[in-house]
Amino acid sequence: AEWFKNKAGSNPTFPSERKTFGFEAGKVFGDKHVLPRVEASGRWSNIPICTPPRATGAAPELPTKATAAKASATNGNAAKPEKPHTLAACVWASATFHTRGNNRKVSDTMERTREWIEYHLLAGFDHIYIYDNTHANSNETDLIETLSPFTSAEVTRIEWPSLVCNNNVPAHENTGERSSQYAAENSCRERYGQYTEWMAAFDTDEYFVPMGEYDNLKDVAKDAAKKGTHVLSFHSTRAYPNSDFMSKYYDDGECGQKDNPLCMAKNDNATFLETYNCDFLPLPKPDWSERAKKQLYQPDYVLSHFVHYSTITKGILETYQESELKGGHKWQIRYTEPKKRERFTDEEKEAVLIHTKTTVPGNTKGYFRVCKKGYEATWKEKCRVGFPIPGNVLKNSSTPEGYEHNCYTNDKVTNVFVPKLRELMKKRGTFPGN
Repeated sequence: AEWFKNKAGSNPTFPSERKTFGFEAGKVFGDKHVLPRVEASGRWSNIPICTPPRATGAAPELPTKATAAKASATNGNAAKPEKPHTLAACVWASATFHTRGNNRKVSDTMERTREWIEYHLLAGFDHIYIYDNTHANSNETDLIETLSPFTSAEVTRIEWPSLVCNNNVPAHENTGERSSQYAAENSCRERYGQYTEWMAAFDTDEYFVPMGEYDNLKDVAKDAAKKGTHVLSFHSTRAYPNSDFMSKYYDDGECGQKDNPLCMAKNDNATFLETYNCDFLPLPKPDWSERAKKQLYQPDYVLSHFVHYSTITKGILETYQESELKGGHKWQIRYTEPKKRERFTDEEKEAVLIHTKTTVPGNTKGYFRVCKKGYEATWKEKCRVGFPIPGNVLKNSSTPEGYEHNCYTNDKVTNVFVPKLRELMKKRGTFPGN
């Protein structure tokens, strides 16, 4: 079609045909195009604060208490269509990426992703949608081969070469905006939310762990739904890499030489989950850790979600009249989600989030000095290696080598999930060294 050609008269090129990275609309379509009016765009579903215009004709009949009661009775007797999935996950990932501020390059995504998928399938997720952002950054191998051990019933990969606006740190005057990630999350909810009762958008370094008597996240979600909960939030704190699963490391650069290694690195035969099962705070986590919370939510109730927050819900859209007809809670101009509908998990009895963000070897430089008991840490120089507190009972103690005990381990991860995870990965052939 003529509209699909750019001003040079040629058809647009895509990842396999071009040498530049990411999708840039201006280069593909030119600058002579304008957006159509919203009413003509056919994309009402992407504007969750609006609803499609009503058909012309007679005005709809306004509800009354009688018609509301009748509708409620009818809906109560009607069988609700069963969705194919109870739990689904949305993930925006790239084979390699740089940390905010382009400080460090991280290239363990492929290894991480296989373990992360295997674990969350074990923990109760039915399906995982991977938005592959690799081709926005480089021509390196994408995640197709990484995902090959998994079936189409378990994982769906979506090619997603959209660029981020910038990768600045949050404190920068031009704050970092990972627009590609935000768009991927909204795409996932819009496309696939209709097929699952519960959904989560999180990263391959974040693990949802069932706790207490629960061994499956499905049961956590189902029990929460029975009590009228639509959104489960998880506190987030960054874990340390456990020194028990690390070795001395050198790179003939900042990490020193073979005869004088200055850093530590994760052992190849260790899982990420067991390596980072070393949180510097005990359970339950403090209130301040909700700033980076992640959520498990019902897409039928949460109509728009943004990384850490349920931004638009059916509760927000409820009118005064609808609230009066339904009863149960008072309608307010300033809306706050009732605690019954959105709450944090009980981290000791329901589920907890372990944030296993990669600590690259360079960030452990000088561990043999800064991790010693009695060292006065600064913002720039502090211990980033975990030395587990014996029995998770803090006693202001240290290892025989003098390293201060500084992190708490999760016994359920150690005794239940890591052994099962290792077994499943070996069986599928995804365990490192297979």
